[in-house]
Amino acid sequence: MAILKMDKAVIYGLHANRKSILEELHKREIIDVSEVLGEDFVRKETGKSISQFENILRLSEQALEILGEYVPEKSGLFSSRKTLGVKKYNMNSTQSNQVYKTARNIVDISDKIRESFENIRTIETKQAALAAYTGLDAPLNVTGTESTSVKAGLLYGLWTEERIKSLLAENELDKVYFEILSASKEYTSLWFVFAKSHEQNMRSFLLDLGFSEPLVTSHHLTEKKIKLLNEEIKKIKAQTEVYETEIKELCERRRDIELLCDHMRLRIEKYQVLGMMGMTEHTFTAQGYIPKEYSSQIKELLESKYSAFVELSEPDNPEDAPVALRNNSFSAPVEEIVATYSMPSGVDIDPTPIVAFFYYLFFGMMFGDAGYGLMVMAACGYLGFSSYLEKKKRKNYQMFFYCGVSTTLWGLMYGSFFGDIIDVIPQTFFGVEYSLKPLLLNPVESSLFLLIFSVSIGLVHVLIGLSIKFYMLIRQKKIVDAVLDIGLWGLVLLSVAMLGLGMGIAGAAVPEVSTPPLLKAISYLGLNLKEMGADSVLSAIGMYGAIIGGVGLVITGGRKSPSIPGKVIGGVVGLYDITGYVSDSLSYCRLMALGLASGVIGNVVNLLGSMGGASVVGVIMLLLVGAVGHLLNFAINMLGAYVHTNRLQYVEFFSKFYEGGGRKYTPFSMDTKYYVFSED
Repeated sequence: MAILKMDKAVIYGLHANRKSILEELHKREIIDVSEVLGEDFVRKETGKSISQFENILRLSEQALEILGEYVPEKSGLFSSRKTLGVKKYNMNSTQSNQVYKTARNIVDISDKIRESFENIRTIETKQAALAAYTGLDAPLNVTGTESTSVKAGLLYGLWTEERIKSLLAENELDKVYFEILSASKEYTSLWFVFAKSHEQNMRSFLLDLGFSEPLVTSHHLTEKKIKLLNEEIKKIKAQTEVYETEIKELCERRRDIELLCDHMRLRIEKYQVLGMMGMTEHTFTAQGYIPKEYSSQIKELLESKYSAFVELSEPDNPEDAPVALRNNSFSAPVEEIVATYSMPSGVDIDPTPIVAFFYYLFFGMMFGDAGYGLMVMAACGYLGFSSYLEKKKRKNYQMFFYCGVSTTLWGLMYGSFFGDIIDVIPQTFFGVEYSLKPLLLNPVESSLFLLIFSVSIGLVHVLIGLSIKFYMLIRQKKIVDAVLDIGLWGLVLLSVAMLGLGMGIAGAAVPEVSTPPLLKAISYLGLNLKEMGADSVLSAIGMYGAIIGGVGLVITGGRKSPSIPGKVIGGVVGLYDITGYVSDSLSYCRLMALGLASGVIGNVVNLLGSMGGASVVGVIMLLLVGAVGHLLNFAINMLGAYVHTNRLQYVEFFSKFYEGGGRKYTPFSMDTKYYVFSED
């Protein structure tokens, strides 16, 4: 439940042991490697090798994509990598070259298939261009005889013989022979024969009409050319089928190509680390950060097994050390939520345990339905705690399992189980009045109390954030800043809370008979405190505490300003921050709003589903409407609870104390995609 302490490790070894040490560290996944600096060291140039490995990796991934197109494999959100022993990870150059040739062959065949399809499209384009001239009994490449010229082509739109004759007559081109080969609304194809003496006039005439000559010509008759092109398409398709069969047969090498991809990833990682090492003529130096609890073990292993020397020391600058978190099974699933915002800096504490408690609390309040909570618990409990998924993939599901537990508990507090389905079914089908009694309150009937309760929890959340900031300043020996900047604000907010609590006790009344048990207990507690006079005491303490805190903020708020006017103005302006704290506290109204929305929408779904009454149709209607409606309600409100829970942590809570900016601990590890490393 803290930030792990790191040791800086500097490893000195002989070149003969460099590869073995590097592989040992790779398998151990324990050291966060950093670059070795110094004029006495030379650095191995690894960029060219890394680029070569990346090219092999890209081509291999491309080959796998191609295989996936022809012989798809089942994969999805819950798929896991295959397990492989360590000895098979290290492919020798002969094996990797053979697999690379296979991958290259797959890509080449795929290129040929793509080229074949492009050729077919080109041929079909030619056929479409020739289709307009199928009625012509002369080849399209014929341009004329010794004394005549021949032109074939298209005019856009529908043309008639009378119209063309009329235009030829108007242009004194009456000694021209033509045929309309085909006609449609889109185009009309024609064939003209005319004396070569009319060549110039005919060119101008056809140009004015928008005449376009054939895009494709041939020495064959058009119909024969189209048949020849069809034969060519058949040959290409037959060859394409052969190519596709070859690719399908190569699917048996899929596992080898996947292994090659992972092998290249490992080599890229190793060469990146190799490029950060310092070299001399006979030795090498590597350095990085190891969690203190493991550093002695690594030192003993390397020194005894490889005759290396490992120097351990405290980091020169704690800000340079990476940050790793260690929490119990309840808090650890929320570490990624913290890391997504930012890792703790050198002055921060690990906020994960507190974040985890409030994360589960807020999520449950906003989702607030026992039926939905049980669904989340069942699915995420299996995925998060069984061996179905890899260990690294389980944390998110573990987090949502605890969110489901909280949702179930708050659903019971609100008396909501798939809305009011437990009330609707007995009443609709059996005529029996039954109700799932809430343990705390009915959000619809007691929405004002739920609103006050939500804001109160928000105020506690904000005060905890300020308390952490107070502790951090004390730890940094900034006692004055802690007391005057944080302590006084804490006094003001606590005093306001006590003032509100006193007013709430003063307004306590005898609860109704139907009041839920927990809310009834709170009401009687308020009555007892009221009889003891606690309301006036709390109100007085709250009022005077708020005055003292406010005056203190005005007096000390501008103390860092060099001028007297600046000190006065700074204190008064600083008090204006109360609006920020008020708005932050009011942000927690969303706990009430989303919790109310989940239940109300669920009730509406049940109301619509029960409109069919106690009949076969009614049962079917309830099942269909209920299933679809509750599924949509589940999806929408779970997403809303997730988003707004994150917002309350990031915006309202972290802003009070959290600086962040730390570098995440990323050890040199076996980062693979298809296979998982195993010692067996």
